[in-house]
Amino acid sequence: MPLKNNEKLKIVSVAGPTCTGKSDLAVHLARVFHGEIINADSMQVYRYFNIGTAKPDEAIRKEIPHHLIDVIDPSEDFNAAIFKKMADRAIKDIHERGHIPIIVGGTGLYIRVLLYGIFHVPEDKTLRESLQRQYVIDPLGMYEELKKIDYPYAMKISYRDKIRVVRALEVYKLTGINMSQWEQRHGFCESHYNMLKIGLTLDRDELYDRINKRVDHMLAAGWIDEVKGILSMGYHEKYKPFSGIGYREILLLLKGLITYEDMVKDIKKFTRHYAKRQFTWFSKEKGMRWYVLPGDMERIEKEVLHFIEDGT
Repeated sequence: MPLKNNEKLKIVSVAGPTCTGKSDLAVHLARVFHGEIINADSMQVYRYFNIGTAKPDEAIRKEIPHHLIDVIDPSEDFNAAIFKKMADRAIKDIHERGHIPIIVGGTGLYIRVLLYGIFHVPEDKTLRESLQRQYVIDPLGMYEELKKIDYPYAMKISYRDKIRVVRALEVYKLTGINMSQWEQRHGFCESHYNMLKIGLTLDRDELYDRINKRVDHMLAAGWIDEVKGILSMGYHEKYKPFSGIGYREILLLLKGLITYEDMVKDIKKFTRHYAKRQFTWFSKEKGMRWYVLPGDMERIEKEVLHFIEDGT
């Protein structure tokens, strides 16, 4: 059905912390409402990084069209701006086929940028390279510096997130304005799409139990061999996807720097910390409607149906 003047394309977003059932819900909604899925996970875009990123299996991807999975070589850069460009194109194509786009993933920045766009701040390559060298020497010290400059933004990220720590310090040193203030100036007010925001959550103990079991399952499925295989292809461990949770700990194991037991413990711990940060991020998103699966499935289906038919 053609859009009316100034009417925005409709999209459904399924977001929330890891291990809450986002992918399964997205697939279910795609089956029920003739949808196609657009990945909004910053790791699933990379080829070969499969087990640790919990990519949907081939059978599901053949049944339900998935977009923005396995689209980037591990040696290439990927960011929110590239995501938005590719996702915008996918949304347009999906609507032209008469289907509903379903955005699913835990990278909150990608979903926010898709909806509200990107704000541009100054950059300085020389300063950034200097900060990157400092980070290698003292990542915790630089993170503590960021906390003093911009505590709210620092709480959204980990001290291990080299790219965002360095960028936030670069922006502040160039402009005297921190990232939180830049975000407020941008406003994120005018949305580009009509989006239904579905958020999934869980009781903390149950969520942590799911995380622990998923890590065990991934390791049993051959996660370590996957990393060895990617390295054997000639991809350097300094490439961006190797900094993802689990992959960096497996690299330490392969170098003999940690034991297998410590590796497992660290992967589970850092994944739990990541889930906390995801919930903090999404809990601040405007218009998010929270549900728990499987109990709320019928409510979710009614919400999506109402949204598709009436647009609210």
